[in-house]
Amino acid sequence: MTSTAPTDAPSRLPEAPFRPEAIIFDMDGTLLDTESLYRRSQREAAHALGHDLPEDLHRQFVGVHREVNDLHLQRLWGEDADVAAFNAHADKLFNELWRADLPLRPGARELLEALTETGLPLGLCTSTRSPLAQEKLKVAGFLDLFASIVTLNDVAQPKPHAEPYLLSARNLGVDPQRCVVVEDSPNGLRAGASAGMTVLLVPDLLAPTPETRALAHAVLPDLHSVKEWIIAAL
Repeated sequence: MTSTAPTDAPSRLPEAPFRPEAIIFDMDGTLLDTESLYRRSQREAAHALGHDLPEDLHRQFVGVHREVNDLHLQRLWGEDADVAAFNAHADKLFNELWRADLPLRPGARELLEALTETGLPLGLCTSTRSPLAQEKLKVAGFLDLFASIVTLNDVAQPKPHAEPYLLSARNLGVDPQRCVVVEDSPNGLRAGASAGMTVLLVPDLLAPTPETRALAHAVLPDLHSVKEWIIAAL
């Protein structure tokens, strides 16, 4: 079951401000429908250690790297809480879930296949560490489609900072202002916008807010709409 946040489907897609020269994707929650698996594994791991993980706190974790999330958990559970044990248990559960059945966001495969046919360079920019990111992409059949893959290992300042997307543009040899980013989370949106890129937001767990609507070039209901927008821009 896909866990897509409600969003208003535009009756008419907004026009692209330029002809894109590269498309850069987030991974989890954008191409891979894994955020619900993260939520399930983290909730079960917390309960196993005698802790609660409030839904509103889990939503704050979306698109945020682990070190920041660990600080939130330490404050919530206390200084004596073994956050490392929680992470190890949650990781084990999560890896078992996605390796058994890796779900894709609807339209992901069709979108990437269509873009590959156009010859546009494609990049991937994720807060997941390597080599786990490459393993997920390989299982999904997406690994060879990207000319650049930027992971948490590659940057000093992860999302919401601009560095990951700026590095991706540099790897692709494209001016950041000629790149289009496809994201699902507010932090990813902030990173792409801070890099000077045009961002298409396709919400997953988090519904769009006035802030995210203002930052995004467009808030689209699904990846089918993203495909339509990009193809029309070429």
